[in-house]
Amino acid sequence: MASILISLSHFCDKHGPRILLVTQAAVNGSTGDELLVPTYPTDSYCDSCLLHFPKSSTNDIRSLKSNIGSQCFVSTQYSSIRYQLLTHIIRRSFSEETMIYDGMPLVFYDDIRGLNLVMGFKLNDENARGNERRYCMIFTIDSKDHTSSMQLLSENWNFITGGFDRMVEYICNSHKQEIERQNNINDEKSNFNLLGRTYLRGNKVKVPRNLAELTQDELLFVRLHKWNSFLLNSCMRS
Repeated sequence: MASILISLSHFCDKHGPRILLVTQAAVNGSTGDELLVPTYPTDSYCDSCLLHFPKSSTNDIRSLKSNIGSQCFVSTQYSSIRYQLLTHIIRRSFSEETMIYDGMPLVFYDDIRGLNLVMGFKLNDENARGNERRYCMIFTIDSKDHTSSMQLLSENWNFITGGFDRMVEYICNSHKQEIERQNNINDEKSNFNLLGRTYLRGNKVKVPRNLAELTQDELLFVRLHKWNSFLLNSCMRS
């Protein structure tokens, strides 16, 4: 069976298209250790494009592994065995002229990138360039067999797009609630000079912010790992 991956990508203001999280299935009978990535330097990342798992008591978590039955699934910041593939995919996704970030699916295929279903969305953030941050959920079938790839995608279309819809809706709703919470805090500080507040807001420095911070959910990427694993497992069994 062709390899299937699910990834979450982000167009970082500072670093351009980046993978935030990629979830892969280990080969049958494997413990998935070959998909784990070692502790790596994060100098080339900023908060916006860095994978954020809750900190453990010993060190920062770089990989997450779990099982559904006997099948192992691994989520990491990048794929050590499909790094080039994913780099090509996210560059195509964010450069696609027809891409709109309203949750509508886009599909593209070629021999280099395989078959990809992309669902783009954006979050408003006054700390970002253009006051918005853009993301894509991507379902990838890494195969040169176009016919079998299209059959797999068509048979699971409603399931995959529905699964992406639910995750995107959760992220957007969590972000909306966080904005409302911040607005309430600002309202409580309304004794500040209005002119000064307006001036500061208009000249606000653009700073990187992690998706976990934007949604105020420390477990967001853990939830993504579990949800992606469920989607992959169901598609592999179909």
